[in-house]
Amino acid sequence: MNLKCVKTWKTFPFSLNVFNNPEANDPKFSNLILEWWYKVEWYQSLVPFKKEYISYWAKNSPLTSNKTLSKLLWLPQVKIKDESYNPYGTHKDRRSEYIVNVAIENNIDKIVCLTAWNAGYSLSRYCARAGIDYTSLVFPRVSDDRKETLKERWQVITIDGWRYNGILRPRDFQQIVAEYDQYERVKTWQKIWAVTNSFEPISINAYKELFYEIKEEDPDYVVVPCGSWDILIGIWLAIKELWMKTKIIGVWPHNEHPLKNALKYWIDEFYIENYRENSVAEKLTTPFTAVLPILYKIFSENGNIYCEVSNEEILKTRDIIEWLWFKVENSAVPAFATFLSQNKPNIDENSKIIIISTGKWIEN
Repeated sequence: MNLKCVKTWKTFPFSLNVFNNPEANDPKFSNLILEWWYKVEWYQSLVPFKKEYISYWAKNSPLTSNKTLSKLLWLPQVKIKDESYNPYGTHKDRRSEYIVNVAIENNIDKIVCLTAWNAGYSLSRYCARAGIDYTSLVFPRVSDDRKETLKERWQVITIDGWRYNGILRPRDFQQIVAEYDQYERVKTWQKIWAVTNSFEPISINAYKELFYEIKEEDPDYVVVPCGSWDILIGIWLAIKELWMKTKIIGVWPHNEHPLKNALKYWIDEFYIENYRENSVAEKLTTPFTAVLPILYKIFSENGNIYCEVSNEEILKTRDIIEWLWFKVENSAVPAFATFLSQNKPNIDENSKIIIISTGKWIEN
């Protein structure tokens, strides 16, 4: 397997914990996507392991329509890809299933992930099934309730991100858990794999499967709420593989992501300084993403659209969706809210649109 740089198109040998182009200007940012894959018989997409060892069937989530919602959004051909039906109620289950299978094939005995919750919750359960030791790294702002659910499986370490200027890299994740486990748990590991969202180019491909499941719909647009943006990149890769004309609408909370300024100032590496999180969709907020060069390329392409929604628009839309009995969490709502916002995308209302509803609140 090789990793390919989307800026230079050079290839580099695949290696775990390698996420950035070694020739890139800034080692914090990733240009790398997976170039080569194994085929899997039951599925037309391509994934980087020869077979599945662990599966909770994180796939084939339902595609539904709702006449009332269509009327409220003024979109007669809108459908919802409901990821809340995955094993642990989130699209991150696709990634977790993918990660543990790659880990088994590569003899990984320890996995670590910096998480706001969903990724860690899902990964901890999958790692328990696979017998792979796991640690969630969290920032102090993560609530005690979330930490407790993460502690139900494996370890949780609270870290001070500002010690690293707000940016941690795989080597930092590895060092933190290696030292903690050595001195607090008297454990050492042969292979530690850091799989934090946006830093890990292999697992991005888990989300290609999502688009392959809806490709027969031949949608004009796929709408995706984004934080780390792994899901959007996976969908983009699938569209490229299939040579389809589907465009992407990426949505995030207002002023809570570096992509806006990157596109405004024509730069593909950007970090929001003096950042303060204010959104109710807090799992989508970030001053930094390693995959900004890839996102810059995606949204520089003609037809792909980025949108922002306010807290007021998110809360108003959430109430409407809950009234319709959809199970959504705040971080899933922006994909719906973009069509009820003041700055809704200027597209034909008769377009075939699929909204990715990324998940629900975790239920114990």
